[in-house]
Amino acid sequence: MAVQSVFRLGVHDKQRAWDRWVGGRLGHRIQVEERRLARRELRRLFGQVVLQVGGTAGFPLIADSLAPVRLHVVFGGEVPKTSHCPVILAEDNLLPFPTDSVDILVLQHSLDISAHPHQVLREAERVLRPGGRLLLFGFNPASSWGLRKLISTPLDSLLPWHARFMRRSQIEDWCRLLNLVPELSRHAVYSLPLAKTGIRKLFKRIEHSMARKEWPIGAVYCLRAKKERNAYIQGKPSPLGRFANVGQTLKPAVGMRRKPILRVVQKPDDASSDWRSV
Repeated sequence: MAVQSVFRLGVHDKQRAWDRWVGGRLGHRIQVEERRLARRELRRLFGQVVLQVGGTAGFPLIADSLAPVRLHVVFGGEVPKTSHCPVILAEDNLLPFPTDSVDILVLQHSLDISAHPHQVLREAERVLRPGGRLLLFGFNPASSWGLRKLISTPLDSLLPWHARFMRRSQIEDWCRLLNLVPELSRHAVYSLPLAKTGIRKLFKRIEHSMARKEWPIGAVYCLRAKKERNAYIQGKPSPLGRFANVGQTLKPAVGMRRKPILRVVQKPDDASSDWRSV
């Protein structure tokens, strides 16, 4: 029986399924538009280390970045001999990077196809440095592609119809819980999920109109978030706080010997006058 859930696949099978879908017409259309969005955002951001998690090894979204260090993490599959940046084989929820070491992190549908999306986002927050940016790409359920997913059958391909279509507002709530502040979002791919070009030509004018206005009904979205520093607000001191260390400052006086206290007592003036008169 064929596995009809992308979340049950192994890392290598999942990567092969993604590469196979990107090689088709629909996947190639998504890849081209997401690379255009990534290029637009990466030109406005600056950082020394740029990391992408997910996607195809031979066609990374960070290829146009001007950062001196560019790294691409994939799950497995066939790694090309020549690539735009070094390719690292690892899992998206266990990134082999130290904490606070990445300036810009790009997640290409990692939450959509991962069995542990919360852990993936936590791992992204861990490796991002304070002030770093997160670019998250996901499938939009409020689109024609989302409607196509609702009527999908087990005979359809695993990707993208059996992947996870998450609302952008839900991702923003997850980011706020992890100290990632959403800054902006963009949408792309307003075409119908049809591989035939003849039907697409009938709606080409409508697609260009929605793309110019950037309506939030595109097939994919790009969410940009900034990692803030941890801020601790000092509360009002408690009136009983001064008694917290009483046991350390006070000691029992039982069995202790007091030191003698020497005091200087001045002689009264009357006595001195009587001594002089004698």
